[in-house]
Amino acid sequence: MKQNEKMVRPNLPIDMYKPDFKWFIVYLLFSVSFVIVFGYLTYTTLTSNLTLWFKVPIVSLCVVLAGHSFHMFGWFGHDGVHISLLKNKYTSLIVGMFIAAASFFPTIGYGITHWNHHRYTNQDSDPDTKIYSRYTTFWQRLFEARVVANRGYMSNTLNLVMNKPFDKGYRLPFKDTEIRGFAFLNLIFMLFWATVYGYIATVNGKLALFVLVLPYLCNFVISGLRIYIEHADTGGGIFLDSRTYSSPFYTFLLFGNNFHLEHHLYPKVPAYKLPLVHKYLKEQGLFDKWGANVEPGILSPLKFVTGKYQYHEPLVKDAFADPFDINNRHHESFIIQ
Repeated sequence: MKQNEKMVRPNLPIDMYKPDFKWFIVYLLFSVSFVIVFGYLTYTTLTSNLTLWFKVPIVSLCVVLAGHSFHMFGWFGHDGVHISLLKNKYTSLIVGMFIAAASFFPTIGYGITHWNHHRYTNQDSDPDTKIYSRYTTFWQRLFEARVVANRGYMSNTLNLVMNKPFDKGYRLPFKDTEIRGFAFLNLIFMLFWATVYGYIATVNGKLALFVLVLPYLCNFVISGLRIYIEHADTGGGIFLDSRTYSSPFYTFLLFGNNFHLEHHLYPKVPAYKLPLVHKYLKEQGLFDKWGANVEPGILSPLKFVTGKYQYHEPLVKDAFADPFDINNRHHESFIIQ
């Protein structure tokens, strides 16, 4: 390992950091549309007179696509934690928690570790390296990574509710009492959605199974693979510690969340503005200059979910640079050999 010259994270126009309520609504409608459209197609196919040979492939495809809504709901929790969903930090987190609870995502338990992941990406204090580096094969990643990660986030949430001590590390911008209150609220939101789904199941069990339960389970396992696209076989330091998969297909599918490298450089920028950040940095030639992890194409990013590419254990010591400080431009960076 040798130290590289000091890298510079360019300052962005301040408007890039500002959430836009109109885009928030579009983001939400887009996310909900998958379960509505493909859930409808699933149910109408199931109840149609088509033969089983037609029903099975159509329903299977629609179930997977409907599950993308639950994946996107989780992103709202993520963006709420980053205070990039809405302008007010309380509204951003609470609204994000409520929407993410529709996929039973324990946002606050995730949030208290996630800021540390950003502050110390691939460094000694990065909590994600301790989770995801354990799983070295495709099948482990598919069936275990998300289960274990979410179990930890849920445990964090319950510990907060029970007033147990928690390792603050690099903390969320809220008081301890507020964070514990958010944990309690998070559980209420999850109970609310469980009640809604339970009611739907009592009214129409087939609809609940094929439009809610199976899509949710598909999302739950598949979403764990995304982490490896974003971080497997990456290095230490800005421009090197995360990966963007820049195909317009993924930009549409993830509403801009595919620009993960840009998200790590500027974690307070809303997801739908990350394509603008990508363009801004590309025009300055910074991706080529620093050998950034930018993966074009639709199929090529998928190779990182295989066992050929590993999620490294910590690569470097904790750096002083803080990506959450929008005025902090200079970063010590490293090349891993």
